[in-house]
Amino acid sequence: MDIWAGVTNGLTALLQEVSQLEADFCFALSDPTRLLMIYCLSEGPRNVTELAHELGVAQPTASRHLKILRDRGLVFTVRQGTTVTYHLADPR
Repeated sequence: MDIWAGVTNGLTALLQEVSQLEADFCFALSDPTRLLMIYCLSEGPRNVTELAHELGVAQPTASRHLKILRDRGLVFTVRQGTTVTYHLADPR
């Protein structure tokens, strides 16, 4: 019986981890500004100033949204000198 308890506990932990990943992903896509950022980045890499200008939001707001997308693995950054460009992690 102890082996089944271990399997059940492992399965429960796995389900909780998967549920948390799904919740994090849904949270990243739950804001219209972040969705628009994803659409913009699907056309090509942009820096934060370009995204803020295209979307009509303040640069700190754009940076905050980009951090959420980056933390969830939806975008990644490339530094070129002092410029940081954002790219979609998966262009599909």
